[in-house]
Amino acid sequence: MVALKGLLAEGIQLDSAARIEDVRLTAPSGKIAIARDKSTNFAGILRKSADAAEQTASTPTPAASNTTAGEAPFNFSIERVNVSNGELDFADQSLVLPFAALIREFNGTITGLSSQPGTRAGVKLEGRVDEFGQAQIGGTLNPFEPKAFTDIAVNFRNVAMSPLTPYSATFAGRRIASGKLSLDLQYKLNNSQLQGENKVLLEQFTLGERVDSPTAINLPLDLAIALLTDSNGKIDLSVPVRGNVDNPEFAYGHLVWQAIRTVLTNIVTAPFRALASLFGGGAEKMDAIAFEAGRALLTPPEREKLARVAGVLKQRPQLKLLVEGRYDTRHDGAALRASAARRALAERQGIKVTGEEDPVLVNFDNAKTQRAIEAMMEERVGKDGIDKFRATHEKATGKPVSRVNPALALVGRGSPDRQF
Repeated sequence: MVALKGLLAEGIQLDSAARIEDVRLTAPSGKIAIARDKSTNFAGILRKSADAAEQTASTPTPAASNTTAGEAPFNFSIERVNVSNGELDFADQSLVLPFAALIREFNGTITGLSSQPGTRAGVKLEGRVDEFGQAQIGGTLNPFEPKAFTDIAVNFRNVAMSPLTPYSATFAGRRIASGKLSLDLQYKLNNSQLQGENKVLLEQFTLGERVDSPTAINLPLDLAIALLTDSNGKIDLSVPVRGNVDNPEFAYGHLVWQAIRTVLTNIVTAPFRALASLFGGGAEKMDAIAFEAGRALLTPPEREKLARVAGVLKQRPQLKLLVEGRYDTRHDGAALRASAARRALAERQGIKVTGEEDPVLVNFDNAKTQRAIEAMMEERVGKDGIDKFRATHEKATGKPVSRVNPALALVGRGSPDRQF
């Protein structure tokens, strides 16, 4: 599980504690393996060590019997550990498709390593991932009580995503066709409380064919990718993670995946809200272009919204927008009937109306207009139409209907334009 080609320690002092100024590790290598049942190779070793310790405790040795109860532990400190040309081999057989990765040329320094309670060690390491990827680790932590304090940043740059297909297949049910990955991961632990900030940058990312996986999410991932990918082919995500590592149900991988699932769900269920930054605010008002009732012409404010949508589509070339026309039976129907009545009234009066022009304004005080209205009502409703209108209007408004001039047509004062 662990090996190295060389170890050099300098500046060693031994008394009530051990102090070492400098330790150099040459070509150290380690292997972390997750089996199909999700057990790990190092967990198995630790479990055996614990069992051995229990057996030793049940059969005291002479040395153990001479140990004074409450005796202070033997402390040590290492000022500096230098790592050169290390390797870390990682394999995960628990996924739908097995995964393996190797971090090579692992170099860096660890300072202030001590067994004294409350001490903090500094870490700065970097290595190569696959052929052209880079991994960096930096920060501080309490090495023997990491839950008490940890502040570590882990960065990956230019990592090829095709080898990550086992994870995408397990959690998304799709292979990865292409793409490069960069990650900025910030982990802070304070008395077991975790605050994680994960920034994910995907470049030229595309999904491939489907893979059967019982744990895959059921979301339109192609839509999510189209919404997220900008005109430069990049996807930039921020995925915060919070939790208490002492919680028996705590699982960091599960928390991260749940956070990603939440982000994707919010994107595909509210796409315009997801594009809020591109719209410059007010995205919640961009999911519909509104027309005035009964009219096919857009008002200037709605034309501005269309221009903003067109600008966003230019920045998201993978996104295809399907426009679906709709109408409101009650409002559009009433407006169209009123418009048709106004056009008929204009034509009866000899007024020429061209194209989509709508003679909105009706002069009800004009004698010619009043006689034309009365004639239209008799043609459409019948001879008793005027009497019916009078009764209906008076009942609805509570106001009597009168003639402006006894020789002129009927006019209902109040809201006559509702009829036209």
